[in-house]
Amino acid sequence: MSFQVHGKDLLARIGTLTTKSGSFQTPHMFPVVDPNRPVLDPKFYLESGIRAIMTNAYLLKRGRPGQLPKDVHGTLGFKETVATDSGAYQILEYGHVGVKPAEIVAYQEKIDTDIGVILDFPTGFHSDARRAGWTVDETVRRADEALKRIKRTDILWVGPVQGGVHIKEVGRSAVEMGKRPFSIYALGSPTELMEAQRFDVLVDMIVAAKKGLPHSRPLHLFGAGHPAMFPFIVALGCDMFDSAAYALYARTGRYLTSDGTQELAEIEEFACMCKICDNINPEEMRHLDTTEREQLLSKHNLLACCSELRRIREAIRKGHLWDLLEHRAYANPAFKKFLAKIIQHSPFLEQFTPTVKPRGISHFGEASDHRPEMVRYSARRLRVPVERGKAVVLLPGRWRRPYHEDPRNLPIVSKLANRSNVSICFYTIPFGPAPMELDETFPLAQTESFDSRDPIMYDQRAMQVAEWVKRLSPKLVFLVSEGEYGVAIGKELLGRSMKLKVIRIHATGSKPDRTVGSIIRLLG
Repeated sequence: MSFQVHGKDLLARIGTLTTKSGSFQTPHMFPVVDPNRPVLDPKFYLESGIRAIMTNAYLLKRGRPGQLPKDVHGTLGFKETVATDSGAYQILEYGHVGVKPAEIVAYQEKIDTDIGVILDFPTGFHSDARRAGWTVDETVRRADEALKRIKRTDILWVGPVQGGVHIKEVGRSAVEMGKRPFSIYALGSPTELMEAQRFDVLVDMIVAAKKGLPHSRPLHLFGAGHPAMFPFIVALGCDMFDSAAYALYARTGRYLTSDGTQELAEIEEFACMCKICDNINPEEMRHLDTTEREQLLSKHNLLACCSELRRIREAIRKGHLWDLLEHRAYANPAFKKFLAKIIQHSPFLEQFTPTVKPRGISHFGEASDHRPEMVRYSARRLRVPVERGKAVVLLPGRWRRPYHEDPRNLPIVSKLANRSNVSICFYTIPFGPAPMELDETFPLAQTESFDSRDPIMYDQRAMQVAEWVKRLSPKLVFLVSEGEYGVAIGKELLGRSMKLKVIRIHATGSKPDRTVGSIIRLLG
């Protein structure tokens, strides 16, 4: 087994996972195949670029009572990577399964699976803290038993993390499972949360698991199969997930998109241009017989998942995954809450976000204030060495970057930058105060933003600028004031009990040479 990481953004990774039957790219969704009721021809998976699928070893075993185990690849007609689940979800559904943990491990080895899951004990959505703790302990006990029973090291074994909605138990489970030599780790019990759109709890569960597990191994999220969710769970560090939703939704006439779910009965025109939707219209699809309609819808739903994964991987490569999160957040209020909860963990995401990216970033508004690059900049700004007692010159940071290269700032900066008694700072929309020392660093010089003209935003940024000025303990402040933002800064500087001497110079109508001349004269 090898897991090679080729790109990172936030907690997301582009990687290649190699098994004994082949390699596939992550992030990846395993289409779950019902071994007793397959919906699609296995060739369709390969034609769609899918190199790994999943089936349920427990259902496979139960569906063939008394028969010798068969090679799972031959049974499914799929030669590349096959992962098998152990039947733990059936415990969650029905309370028990008629198979022992050691038995299901041996069965997965006999059917020659590539990725096998031990039979854990899922916590579920409704367990109290005591029950959750017991399921964690029982899963650890079963993990130790399985590790003693495992004979085949060419199979990648998955260690499930339990704990349900009890975040401390999830963290404890992750630490305990992380001590055990599994090739892949997985977070269990999220399905009911996702169905209830309790994404706030799901975020805390994933983060707790990530903090407790080794980052060198892939993390799988059980039961996540809606493309609209993919950017969020990938951003939190889920490398893989599995679902039969593509087929289950098709069975009830539901059509998946990256923004949500639509009812086939209500669609007049397909916006999707996949090979299914490009060859049939909604009216024609509605008039097909049940089996054919289900197959076509399943194919579209699966292709919608594949398309979203490609979009996510490309966003990771470009360093734009946060932009995709913000875009998706406006598709549904539930996804807005999803992002809001992720924002609470921005400092954790910042630890894993690349320091420099191949392209600049975008600042769209309040949510963008919390993207890891902004969090990192705020911390870096506080580490800038400062000399107290200088004169501070505040200049507007406009569209041109670096800010000092703005034609209206350059004459001022060129004459003041080398003066030992002057500290230059730009007041900007995305960053608030931007000291001259950081003007050419990432992401200041590479950020696209816009001025929303929001008075509340101006006041917030003005407070940040005033805090920066206060830190410098200046003897004199020159504020080159422009627009409402400049006015807000002036009010903030004069309104605070800092006993500052503030000289305001209106940028509008004042030529840069005259402005810098006035500053130099007053500096003496």
